[in-house]
Amino acid sequence: EMAVPSSFLKPYFNTKCGASSTERWWKGWRLRSGDVAEFCDHC
Repeated sequence: EMAVPSSFLKPYFNTKCGASSTERWWKGWRLRSGDVAEFCDHC
């Protein structure tokens, strides 16, 4: 398994997926606000 930079680890709680722990976040699509959607391993 590849090492994950600490910048990719942060507290996470997504009510839609139910994850409530420190998970790896993956970049998704760009939102209208200019931010980027982020998803955990379960999403």
